[in-house]
Amino acid sequence: MIRLRILPALRILLIVLLAGGMITCEQNFFNPEKTRLTRELLYEVMKEWYLWYDTIPEINPNEYHSLAALLDGIVLKPTDRWSRVLGTDEYTNFYDRGQYVGHGFGLSGDAEGKLWVGYVYEGTTAKSQGVDRGWEILSINGVPPSPEIDIDTLLGKDEEGVENTFQFRDKQGGTSTMTLAKEMVDINSVLYSDVIDVNGVKTGYLVYQHFLFESTNELDVVFEEFQENNVTEVIVDLRYNPGGELNVAQYLGSLIAGVKAIKGTFVKFVYNDKKSDGNVSKPFQELEFTLSTTPERVFFITTGRTASSSEALINGLSPYVDVFLVGDDTYGKPVGMYAVSYIDSTLIPITFRMLNRLDEGGFYDGLPADSYVEEDIKIDFGDSEEKLLKEVLYYIENEKWTGSGTKKSESVDWRRLRGINSLTGAI
Repeated sequence: MIRLRILPALRILLIVLLAGGMITCEQNFFNPEKTRLTRELLYEVMKEWYLWYDTIPEINPNEYHSLAALLDGIVLKPTDRWSRVLGTDEYTNFYDRGQYVGHGFGLSGDAEGKLWVGYVYEGTTAKSQGVDRGWEILSINGVPPSPEIDIDTLLGKDEEGVENTFQFRDKQGGTSTMTLAKEMVDINSVLYSDVIDVNGVKTGYLVYQHFLFESTNELDVVFEEFQENNVTEVIVDLRYNPGGELNVAQYLGSLIAGVKAIKGTFVKFVYNDKKSDGNVSKPFQELEFTLSTTPERVFFITTGRTASSSEALINGLSPYVDVFLVGDDTYGKPVGMYAVSYIDSTLIPITFRMLNRLDEGGFYDGLPADSYVEEDIKIDFGDSEEKLLKEVLYYIENEKWTGSGTKKSESVDWRRLRGINSLTGAI
């Protein structure tokens, strides 16, 4: 896949930072080579490129003790929950290489205040030790997890070799204690895929966790399997997907929509009035390989952790195919971000609005679900009894929802992960 480039080298991303993760979408504009990000420079860039630049107060940036404190002091609140400063090495490892330092599994908190393992990346020590989706985390370093606990601080620095001790309860009720060292984790964005036969209807099912450049090869493998099995219905499970590279969302959308959307507008970028000359529409890609039969509809499994590039994918496809959302309303981030990488720090401010072909956007409250169903985290991906998947399969078979859920799922606000954990949605 080719990266979108407008001017040499500033990366644009859609990024969302939430209890489960952060999202991005990428492009390149300019590259401030061999320059350190100072407070004065951060303030200057924000006054020029920030989507809501006219809300930035007139201040002395040197009165703030850090870059993060300065940024927090000038962004538009409560709207902007996403603009961020990160270490350049961490940022580069994650987006360019699909790697981060951690334990390699995702966290999921429930309405009762319990903390669970939502997924585990392949090739990690946690995976080799048997840690699995649906395991409850009873304690971290002896501390029972709760929404008030600062998990980032509890886990220590994101450096290889840093150890943490976890007490787990597995799906059979047994408990175990493991001391795991942080390691360099290679992210597999495709957590699960399969072709399901629903009364003779070949249905492709994909659980996709992050839009990273490295994952396009994973997507090709999945869709080749869908093609070989003559799939006519598609289910994209984005329940844990906080976003990622918009180019990859564009790529996945092109795989799904095929000839129906070739060269049609996928997303429009709308900048502030200082930069409106840069407003641009990005089309679906004409790929060598797509589904031979373009589906008339696409089912998305979504939660409040489905954000940014995930939402752009759903919104971008909606003018071309019918889209149905099952689970819960999405997070609500209809804006995108630059990533400006300096020697030591990467500044990631909100810089543009996202619209689809019909100029639809502005979904700050999220994209609404068509059927509200709570997740049963103890059941594996792909199991026909897993509640979210079961609801979609019921609709494919009966052309109606079960009606079992009538409102948004109850939730508990866990403290948001920070730093690299906010990028990955995992620890």
